[in-house]
Amino acid sequence: MKKICHLVVETPGVSSLEILRDATIEDKPLPLFLQITPPDLQAQDETICEYCQQKKIMNFRLSRDPKIKECFILLPNHINLADLFEAFGQIFRNHEDCTLGRILFFIDSNSLLQPPAHFQEWMDGVSHFTDVMLFTSRTNENASCIKNIQDRYKKMHYPMESFILGKKNAPWARILECSPRRLTHIFDDLELLDPEDLPENDRYLARTPTGERVRMIPLVSASKQT
Repeated sequence: MKKICHLVVETPGVSSLEILRDATIEDKPLPLFLQITPPDLQAQDETICEYCQQKKIMNFRLSRDPKIKECFILLPNHINLADLFEAFGQIFRNHEDCTLGRILFFIDSNSLLQPPAHFQEWMDGVSHFTDVMLFTSRTNENASCIKNIQDRYKKMHYPMESFILGKKNAPWARILECSPRRLTHIFDDLELLDPEDLPENDRYLARTPTGERVRMIPLVSASKQT
């Protein structure tokens, strides 16, 4: 049986792995939780997820333990997300022992009140690849910001789902359901895709003749606009 791998993107200020650990604490067996590391860090076991920014190469290997059925991989914000998604597209096509589950996008609702620079452009890029958008820390103050974002992507006909996470009764079975709800087709079977849906023609993966991205996903940080 293939291991299911979920990819996780988060805004600065969200502890998504802590949320996911709490959500899966009763799962048996427990899932793996991984963070992408630089290639110069020594792997401690057979599970590894390394990325070399300079060469844009992902070194990925999961434990062969048949009891492990699921893992969550947190994508860092300081590395271009298009490069990471492109690398994982290759991984899931080449590794017969694992498959993509869902791409989860955690958003700290408080950050919507004073977003970092280029935040909307970044959100549009992430949402292109996202299956589920998850809002945390909702308050009366930021509720209208959440609704504006939800309305934006509904009007743009993004297929991704959207949930506001509370302390209790979050629908995790539905959130982690493996049916894709993303715009991108880079994780689909390439033989079944029309030419316009191939990775090289993806909105955020397409390159100019000089090798640069046609449309860049900006990097974001915790710093606020001035």
